[in-house]
Amino acid sequence: MTNLDLFKQDFVLSIKPEYATRIVDGLKKVELRRRFPYGTATDAKLFIYATVPLQAVLGYATIEEVRRLPVPEIWRQYHEVAYIDKPAFDEYYGDLGEGYVLVLRDPVKLDIPVPLDELKAKLKFTPPQSFTYADDAFRKIIYGH
Repeated sequence: MTNLDLFKQDFVLSIKPEYATRIVDGLKKVELRRRFPYGTATDAKLFIYATVPLQAVLGYATIEEVRRLPVPEIWRQYHEVAYIDKPAFDEYYGDLGEGYVLVLRDPVKLDIPVPLDELKAKLKFTPPQSFTYADDAFRKIIYGH
């Protein structure tokens, strides 16, 4: 165990439904981000919250690694597994020089997605703009679903 593993955090990410469903279906192998905590411990869980109109946690995957790379390099290495076209990719990263790639493995699709209403009622959960950390209460609801 490294010192970094002592601080391992699981994450909840807000993701557009077309990308979220591809992650939990095992098609989309990476999630691209403008910002993300670099140095995130490997094997952290990434809970997939699909935004409007689904508004539910669809499942989760394991973060194999987080890579910070120049934006052109992200496109070169990952465009085939990111399920994003070049115009959308360019618009997303804008004028940023670097971005983050969350390399994912072992996706799990929940049989029944956990709706936002349930998360709000039980946890006072608010969908994150980008990401938030998943606590034990959040994990218990998702794993118990």
